[in-house]
This record gives sequence, C-alpha cells and structure tokens, in this order.
Amino acid sequence: MNPAPESSASWSLRRLWREGLRRLRQAHEEVEAAAARSGQVPARLLRRLALLKLALPMVLALGAGMLWVTESGYERLERTYAELKGSRVFSANLNSLSFLAARADATQAEYLLTRTPESLSHHRSSLQQIVAMYQPLADVGAQRADAGDLAVALRYIEGEKEELARLDALGPSATGSDIEAALKPNPVSDGSLREAIGRMVSGERALLERAEAEAASEMQRQRWVSLATIAAGMLLLILLFQAYRSEFEDEQRMAQRLQEERDRLERAVRSRTRELSELATHLQEVAEQEKARLARELHDELGAILTASKMDVSMVMRKGLQPPDAALEALQRVQANLEQGVQIKRRVIEGLMPSTLSHLGVVAAVDALADEVEAQSGLRIERDLPESLTLDRERSIAVFRLVQEALTNVQKHARATQVDLVLETRDDRLCLRLRDNGIGLDPTKTRKLKSHGLRGMKHRVDAFGGRFEIGTAPGGGTVMAVEIPLTDLPAPDDEGEAA
Repeated sequence: MNPAPESSASWSLRRLWREGLRRLRQAHEEVEAAAARSGQVPARLLRRLALLKLALPMVLALGAGMLWVTESGYERLERTYAELKGSRVFSANLNSLSFLAARADATQAEYLLTRTPESLSHHRSSLQQIVAMYQPLADVGAQRADAGDLAVALRYIEGEKEELARLDALGPSATGSDIEAALKPNPVSDGSLREAIGRMVSGERALLERAEAEAASEMQRQRWVSLATIAAGMLLLILLFQAYRSEFEDEQRMAQRLQEERDRLERAVRSRTRELSELATHLQEVAEQEKARLARELHDELGAILTASKMDVSMVMRKGLQPPDAALEALQRVQANLEQGVQIKRRVIEGLMPSTLSHLGVVAAVDALADEVEAQSGLRIERDLPESLTLDRERSIAVFRLVQEALTNVQKHARATQVDLVLETRDDRLCLRLRDNGIGLDPTKTRKLKSHGLRGMKHRVDAFGGRFEIGTAPGGGTVMAVEIPLTDLPAPDDEGEAA
C-alpha cells in the first residue's frame, strides 16, 4: 500500500507551527530582556508584557498544533477510506467474476443439452459480462492483488473473450457442429480460477480488517490529542485568569488607595479652604471694626474739636463785638470752613460705619443709602423693602455692603437710569435682588469673577453659606441675586483627615 503525497494544507500547518515556535522563543527572549531591566520598568507593566507576549504565542501554538494534528489525521483517514472503498469495489468485482464464471459454465451446458437459440443467447450474454470485467479488474487489481492471481483471472477473461469472438464470427447459417466447435474449453480451469479469486478475496478481507483497525486507532488518537489540547487550553486559560485576576485585584487595591488619598487631600483642601475663608471673614470683621473705631475717633475727637471751634466762632460773632471788617470776614470764612469740616466728618463717618445701620437697622440704612445715591447720581431707585427686619450685626453689615458695592458699580459702569432693589425673607433665607437697565455686565467677569469688587461680594455671601449670582438680565441690564441663611450653618465634619 503506497503512501499518498503530503498535501499543501499539511505543509502550511507545519510552517505555521514553526512560525509560532519562533515567535514564542522571541517573546521569551524579550521578556527575559525586560526582566533584566526591571529596575527601570514598572512591575505591573512587566507582568502585562509577560502575559501578553507568552500567552498569545502559546495559544496560537496550541491552536496550530491542534489544526496540524487534526489535518494529518484527516488525511490518513481519507487515505484509509479510499483504500477501503477500492478494496470493496475490487472484492465486489472478484465476486461478480466468480458468479459470472459459474453462470457461463451453466449456460454452455444448457446449450449443449437443449441446442436452442435462447440458451445460446444466454451463454453469449454471460460471456459479454465476463469480458466487460476485464478493464475494472486490471485497473484496480494492478495496485491491490498479487500479480500471479490477477494474471490467472485476466487470462480466464481473455479465454472467454476469444470464445465470444469465435461465436460472433459464425454466420446465421452456422450449424450446430460449428457452434460446438467454437465452444472450446477455457485455458484456465475452474479450479485455478476459484483458487486465485479466493486468495485475492482473502487478501482484500485482510486488507479491510487492517484498514478498519487503523481507522479505529486513528480515531482514538485524534480523541486523545483533542482531549489533551483542550486540557492544555483550559489550563492556560485558568492560569491567565488567575494572573489577570491577581492583576485586577492589585489595580483595585491601588485604585482604592488612590481614592483614599484623593479623599484625604480633598478633606485637607476643604479644611484649608475653610481656614482661609474664616481668615478672610475675620479680616473683613477686623476691617469693619477698624472702620467703626475710626468713625468713633472721628466723631468723638475730630468732631468735638470742629464743633467746639464752630461754637466759639459763633459765640464771638453773637456778642456783638465790632471787629474790623477784615477780621469779620476771616471769622465768617473760618465758620464756613468749620461747617464744611463737620459735613466731611459726617460723610466719612457714614461711609465707614453708617449711624443709621447701628441705630435703626439694615432696612433704614439701605433706604438712606438709596436716597443718598439718588441725590448724588440722579439714578431712580425703585425700592421694595420690608417694614422691619431684624438681623445680627454681621449679616446687617454684609447686606449693607453688598447694596453699597452694587450701587457703586452701577454708578461707575452700568450707564443706567433706573435700579430696582428688592429685599425680602423667604422661609429661613434673606433674599436680595438688584437689577439695573444699563449696558449689562462683561460675560468674562460674570464667568470668572475677575473684578475684585465682585469677588469681595461673593466672599461675603460665601462666608454665611449663601448663594451669589450675577449676570445679564432678560431684556438687558444686569441683575444680582443673593440668598443668605438667617441662621449659621453647621460646619462640615472633617474628622479622620490626615494631619
């Protein structure tokens, strides 16, 4: 039995196998080189490189090996199947030849007994079928059977072919003696033919049994190879899963530590921000206290001096003395200057710490401030103020300064003619709203609060945990909205933050 030549598919699989082994060796060398530089390469990156550069070639190698083994087994099974098919066809032809030989002897004997045209026709048909067996037996048997036994069978067919030719050469007028003369004995005896056919059939039967055994063995081998490959693949997947799970757990722990550190930093930032806010608030309170101190000093000291000097000048002028005209004019000028000093002192004191705010409250102070702005700038300020509003000192000062700063900005930048001022309480919050009909606010200042005045206003509101918004009003102009809680909010709990 001659082996079939190697197919192109098997050659391709072997080449793929060699390429996979080469890549596996190359990946191993790269991982070793990376390990040598592990002092400069992060451990996690090194593990990822090892997993990717080793696992993928191993998976490809397993797949290529599985394909190569499967393809080789399939080729062997295909050859075995071809041999089995050829053996069955050859055995069937031998059996047919044995049957036709017996039938030819029977039809010849029938003709010799009956001498009828029908029996002669049956004999001629048997001979024709035997002659037709020559080429199939010669083609298949040349590769399968023993040359001697096959030659016996072919000589028998050739003998029957010669007899058929002699019968065909007889004309319609042939007599019975002519036909009997044409029916000569076959040079191959029946016993020799049966023995040759028997040996060839026995050989084919043994070949069939051997091919079936090889096919069963190949199937068993394919089964074990498949199971081994699947087991190796499952083991590799388990190892990869374990490696990636370990990597994932490490990343989760790292992410948790990063989150904890980020939370600690955020708590520290909030704490520092609160400290800075408290410091800025303290500075504002100190500034307000300093303004109040300056206002008291101006009122108590400078105010007393100016008032006493004015009273002295007035007293001299009321006593009816007749000073020279130049002296009288000088006294009148001194009295006018003193009056101006008193007014300047009053304005400075009111700017530092409005007496109205201290004595009458924030509503009266805001109303008086609006009257003063209207008198100085010509703005028309529409006010919607509550009849009474009781606030602590800090919130009263904050609200007054917010209105003061907002009206100052309107006078400097808005080019407005009217301002709507609303002050009210909603639930537990104080709401302040101020809107003008001017040119509006620069969007960059609204978005980033680049103006120091706006930043100061926002900080005053933030110090109470309130809300500060400023922007362009619908229809034009600028609108400022402020909400301040009427009670202090509890400080956030920063326990557990890092020192």
